[in-house]
Amino acid sequence: MSTIPEQASKASGDWSRLLVDKVVFVTGAGGAIGSTIAQTCASHGARVVVADVNKNAADETVAKTISEDANKKDYMMAVELDVVNEQSIQNAVKSVVDKWHTIDILVNKVLDVNVRGYALMAKAVVPLMKNQRSGSIIQVASISSWVAQPEFVPYSTTKGAILQMTRNLALDLGSFNIRCNSICPGATLTPASAKHAAFLNISLDELIATQEKKQCLNRWGTTQEIANLTVFLASDLCHFATGASFLVDGGYTTI
Repeated sequence: MSTIPEQASKASGDWSRLLVDKVVFVTGAGGAIGSTIAQTCASHGARVVVADVNKNAADETVAKTISEDANKKDYMMAVELDVVNEQSIQNAVKSVVDKWHTIDILVNKVLDVNVRGYALMAKAVVPLMKNQRSGSIIQVASISSWVAQPEFVPYSTTKGAILQMTRNLALDLGSFNIRCNSICPGATLTPASAKHAAFLNISLDELIATQEKKQCLNRWGTTQEIANLTVFLASDLCHFATGASFLVDGGYTTI
């Protein structure tokens, strides 16, 4: 019979400090969602690797976090990372291991580089997780993983592939106590929302009003709501969830 982790049989203590001393590697952490995830993980006591292809954006995320809590200075690390370049990944992972010795949690969140980047990141960190026989991989996908949308063929196809990658990683890594789950956000207000409105040739206000009508909750989501779920999935509160995909879409896919 497999050993049940001690944490799985205990009620959590401090819900405001769910990731104390965990090393969390967040890709795309210079963007709106990735930045919020990184900052929220830090607020829960994690050591956070803020990785982005735009080093200035990564530095800004770190600076913002430290400006809000100076005690986080030694808990944040900005790295330049191109997730489709294996040498760049190896360099970034080595710099983290040299400083903090391991990576406990990987959050794959890169908007424009989906399947290959996610797979290469998992390939790089899984050996560390296997060695310590624990870990959590969280892949940010989309409602586009679930539903068809006009003129979204490449995007939706890659987002759907992320869910299948998640299930296969969960299957292959479960015996090492490594979990893998996906988060599928719906309409989330970020700077990219204005770009999407322009793509549709409508104003941002028109886009917001149109999308609100498609949600059970009649509103858009926030980056913080995605970050909150990320922390939950990464934490010891969620030991028995793996291979799952969690919709954060205000009920969009229900209607």
